[in-house]
Amino acid sequence: MKKRSFYWVIGSLLTVLLLAACGQDDAASGENGEEYTIKFAHVVSPSTAKGKAAEKFGELIEERTDGQIKVEVYPDSQLGSDREIIEQMQSGTVQMNAPFTGVLPTFVKDFEVFDLPFLFEDRDHAFEATNGNLGDILGEKLEAQGMHLLGFWDGGFKHLTNSVHPIETPEDMNELKMRVSQSPLLISQFQAVNAGGVSIDFSELYTALQTGTVDGQENPLSNIVSKKFYEVQDYLTLSSHGYMAYPLVISSDYYKNLPEDLQTAVDEVANEVTEWQWEEANSDEEAYMEELEGSDIQINELTADQKQAFKDAMSSVYDEFNKMDGSEELLEAVNQ
Repeated sequence: MKKRSFYWVIGSLLTVLLLAACGQDDAASGENGEEYTIKFAHVVSPSTAKGKAAEKFGELIEERTDGQIKVEVYPDSQLGSDREIIEQMQSGTVQMNAPFTGVLPTFVKDFEVFDLPFLFEDRDHAFEATNGNLGDILGEKLEAQGMHLLGFWDGGFKHLTNSVHPIETPEDMNELKMRVSQSPLLISQFQAVNAGGVSIDFSELYTALQTGTVDGQENPLSNIVSKKFYEVQDYLTLSSHGYMAYPLVISSDYYKNLPEDLQTAVDEVANEVTEWQWEEANSDEEAYMEELEGSDIQINELTADQKQAFKDAMSSVYDEFNKMDGSEELLEAVNQ
């Protein structure tokens, strides 16, 4: 009987220890150890500063969270156009994107401010505005559309390419068919210089240029080079007439459902990668110019007087923008 009692006590202790161990395992795989996956989709090449920053974000967030957050990056429009990706974010099938601001007025009209010609003086001005008061205003608007703003990435200044003739004056734009995104102000920009604006998805632009569906387009050097537009265009004008920004956004619902420590990790990594991306985008410009200079495309750069002529010709776009509610606040934020 004594032996039985001894074995019963030992068995009970082992059972208690086993249950305790199981409880610890459950806790480790529960709320504190739960794993999360972010699908980060975008439309540009992985070789661009934006593409490299998306990969860097994934690597750093996995490292900082000890693998609790894993990131799957889908570049080159693998999951659709910017607009389609945003819609997937709203439905919950994609969690992150860094869309071109030109597609965002469909969701937040205030983003038309980025479609104003000659809005920023230089990169420093663009950085201070987007990561300052202007970014704060737009961040609140994005939240209402189910997107949480983590920062703005640099897309660079846009330039003109075409296959008809060199562009040096507003008159050279006459009757050219130019590709634009869905933004009404970008269409107005080209109409102001008597050019036609044709809306074509970015993923279809190379083919449209190759087949002559459009005569030309506007994009920063990063896209002109990475997408090889210079192969199907004869003339490049370094106009810096517009600025391309990429707001880094994450699904609001997804972000809010992350534990607080993981939210903090996302914020910190986003800030770190944003600074890195701006530096990378700036340093890449020199390499892009070298590749273009080694191609067959003819390059010319607008003088200060020529730029002023374009500013004057496109000033009516500001008149149109000023009719929008809240336009004064947005322009004040830019000028600050």
